[in-house]
Amino acid sequence: MYDVASSARFAGIAALFACILIPPAVAQENLVFDFSSPRKFGGLGIELWPVTDHQTERDTLLHDLHVRFVRVGFTTNLTDEQLKNHMSVAALLAAITKAADDNQTAVYSRLHDEIDQLHVGLDLAFWQVPSVWCVGDSDGLVSHARINPDHIPDYANWIVAHLLYAKRLRLVPRTIEMINEPDTTTSTQFTPEQYDSLLFALRATLDRNGLTAVGIAGPGVGSASTVEAYTQVLERTGHISLLTKLSWHDLDTARRPEPAGFAGVPLGLLAAAHGLPIAITEFSSLSPQWDRLPYDSGPKGRGENNAADSPDFGVSVVAETIKLIADGANSLCYWHVEDSAFTEDAFGLLNENGERKPAAVALQMFSEHIPQNCDVTGPKQQTFGLAAVCLRSEHGLILATANLSQVARKIDARILNTIPPAKLTLGRRFDSHGPTPQVVPASEIVFSGPNVSFDIPARSVMVLLLR
Repeated sequence: MYDVASSARFAGIAALFACILIPPAVAQENLVFDFSSPRKFGGLGIELWPVTDHQTERDTLLHDLHVRFVRVGFTTNLTDEQLKNHMSVAALLAAITKAADDNQTAVYSRLHDEIDQLHVGLDLAFWQVPSVWCVGDSDGLVSHARINPDHIPDYANWIVAHLLYAKRLRLVPRTIEMINEPDTTTSTQFTPEQYDSLLFALRATLDRNGLTAVGIAGPGVGSASTVEAYTQVLERTGHISLLTKLSWHDLDTARRPEPAGFAGVPLGLLAAAHGLPIAITEFSSLSPQWDRLPYDSGPKGRGENNAADSPDFGVSVVAETIKLIADGANSLCYWHVEDSAFTEDAFGLLNENGERKPAAVALQMFSEHIPQNCDVTGPKQQTFGLAAVCLRSEHGLILATANLSQVARKIDARILNTIPPAKLTLGRRFDSHGPTPQVVPASEIVFSGPNVSFDIPARSVMVLLLR
């Protein structure tokens, strides 16, 4: 006999298990963007090497990305053997000039012309302290591992002499980073107290030598999680006022779920930011997923079937860009523009043949629409695996969203304290399956007062220009 009640109970149980076992096809996300207290975003920069085999391709890329500045590591032919302790700035400058040759001069002359023609700003970074001013290791051998504190004034003079030489070549930076990642073993280590001493010595030496307009960004550490150790010392001494920008490198996707953004930064530091603009002077995607199948290699190396050549890597790069801006970055510098013959990694937006990778295409889809010094606000609440930011200029709004999950998401965005958008002027989408952006039809975007609704596929980025 047919038991209606039993059948109903069975159907209910089956439906319950279906809800548990089968994930929803589309996840719902409610985002609120409030322009009552917007921040300013100065624009995107990129790291480049002075020497390139693909000048035309590089310049065209920088133009298409609407890059606002470039960051360059500055070196000369001066060797450690030519250095002595307690050399003056004048003596160091004379030694740098004497060691220079036609090739060095030509390289920096071309760099000046490139920057001038592209109308971009210049930031300089110094990678490491000369070995003669570093302490030895346990074997008594000279190492670049740690600064000898007795030679901090020598290193300050060395930096200023290099900047005066650069000025002769018409290379005058807006800001510099005194040492690249003082908290890691990739260059010369400085304790927070030693970094503080260097900052004080360098600022005074810059000013004495007519370089008052050159700002210092710091501490330039390799992770957001170590910023506070340095700023606490700088605040205690009062020398934080000598910084022009608060800087660090965002490569935290190596240890944190992407997009990482400011996930490792202490909330107290973010609340005040010490009154300084926040500059992320290196960033990319270092997620462990790039070292696993279906890829044979990741961006930290070269090789066939490299993850850095995939559209999926491009999605992650743009997602990290969006998250950093939403979290509070006032400027960003991508690491880096091209895979040079003298480096071993694959983070470049151009490959060794000067060809654009999918990451370059994806990043351009977002960056080419960002006006300089525009208003920006991030969502009030953060959602795992989702990055979103809203930017505003006199031309309207830019709503950028990146979905790094494996399911599609329905976005309901509410944009407050600004003129409500009423139409889509341009929509583009880039996903992990294809190398080029696709057009987002206006029919896929729904407007209702301050609300904008749309669906975003899994592992994809969407950029909407609204008016």
